[in-house]
Amino acid sequence: MAGAVMLLMTGASYTDGWEGRPFGAKGTQNVNTCTSPSGCGSEGDDEGTRRDAIFTSVDALRLAQSYASRLFRVNGFEFCDILNGATFDGLVEIAPLGGSVAQVNPTEQEFAQLLDGVAREAQERLSTKYPVLMERDVHRYICYSVAEGANSFVNITSSPLIHRIDPISYYSSLIPAITPSLPSRIPGPRRKYPLAYLLMLHDIATLQQAQLLIDRLDDGSAVFLIHVDARSNKLRTALKDWIDQRQAERYKKKLQPDPVGNLFIAKTSYEGMWGHASLVWMQLSGYWELLDLADWDFVINLSGHDWPLRTSAEMYRTLNSSDHQGKEHIEFWTEPSDSAGRLVRPHMGRSDRPTVEWSLYHPPDVGLSFYPFPAWRACKQHQWMILTSNFLRDLRTNVDAMHLLAFMEHTWIPDESYFCMVIANHPHFSQNVVYDKKRYLRFATQHPVSLTLEDKDHFPPEDPPGTEAKYFFVRKVNAVGNNTLVDWIRVNHIDKHDLRARPESKAVVGEMKAIG
Repeated sequence: MAGAVMLLMTGASYTDGWEGRPFGAKGTQNVNTCTSPSGCGSEGDDEGTRRDAIFTSVDALRLAQSYASRLFRVNGFEFCDILNGATFDGLVEIAPLGGSVAQVNPTEQEFAQLLDGVAREAQERLSTKYPVLMERDVHRYICYSVAEGANSFVNITSSPLIHRIDPISYYSSLIPAITPSLPSRIPGPRRKYPLAYLLMLHDIATLQQAQLLIDRLDDGSAVFLIHVDARSNKLRTALKDWIDQRQAERYKKKLQPDPVGNLFIAKTSYEGMWGHASLVWMQLSGYWELLDLADWDFVINLSGHDWPLRTSAEMYRTLNSSDHQGKEHIEFWTEPSDSAGRLVRPHMGRSDRPTVEWSLYHPPDVGLSFYPFPAWRACKQHQWMILTSNFLRDLRTNVDAMHLLAFMEHTWIPDESYFCMVIANHPHFSQNVVYDKKRYLRFATQHPVSLTLEDKDHFPPEDPPGTEAKYFFVRKVNAVGNNTLVDWIRVNHIDKHDLRARPESKAVVGEMKAIG
């Protein structure tokens, strides 16, 4: 019928790695192509139907063909426009449709209008009962839930309806950097740095600390991108003025080759909320903006309260050594009891935000949700990590990873799970992990302790000079008014191990000694 939803043969862009093949088989499945009702050969003949087979050759062929072509792509959503370009399963029965898409065969417009209508009703129901919830979060949760279908709040299917989101439709307005932006904001030939830093700041009170941190790290080995919280216009203005002045002075003193230096403010700003997906969005956006700015090998995420124990050049010397080169540095572990609560109870932001820790809410009415890759390993991680440009380039185009993010938007504290879940379940990057965040921090209840000189025994100096650092950073450090600790770190860590400052060490600068 003209205009009907067309089922698609799947291609390489939409992988089914999460779906187990029969008896664990891998690769292309052989399909019996015999079409004779009486069979095509003797028992055990590859060209015929075995007498003890579960299906006849005809039924087996029909099932294989329907399985392979069951997916269809839909455009035309208006209320849930983030679902445009998504693929759905044509064999899943949809209660308000009266059957599966394969059975009813509606038009593309009819299918989109059906899901839009269900979403409008569900959003009205949730927003009316919980007016304190953030409108954006409610809308995105409802659209995902309707597309998923099989959840207790929407409950229109008995198994997942959506196969994969279209990452560009789903995230281009929320994370514009998912689409590469060329040419680079840096004019001239494309630059290459060993390192990149993503510094996330939220308040004007952190300005002086951030300035000291950048000055300490900037030895020419890195490009810096600073994310300023969307609520802090005062910080953004002050930071921009400081960057402009700093780069003009450095260019005048010939400390940089052109007026455009290596320090930038992120184009997209997010209103960061503790425990909320906004912390994942701001990191992904920042990482992808950095990919567009220049070439680099590793990126390190920082807050305004991190303080280095090595120069940037020394950190890269370690990361470029055989034990670390090309590997993701992330510390994660399995904790089923906590992961269950974080992953299956949908959370949305509260517009009133009574406290930092209670800025999200799980409406009991929405029940539980389950992530779309049941065979994937769930994990928890420290949010501080060192990632490769290769991983983040893959993440930018990885449909499975972005589909997981669509689900994890509505989980609790996704910044402590998302990156490790992608890495741990990736066929390549899971094999190249250093389970070390290279950062010292110590918690008291829910928050890290602010360090003083009395804590120095927790990160003692390594010997001899040139030994690999156990930690690259310590946190939390208040470098403003904490000169005793900062000076001790400079003398006993940074200066001691800065091989570039030792002419006699130039011949062995590429060597790296392991931690003893």
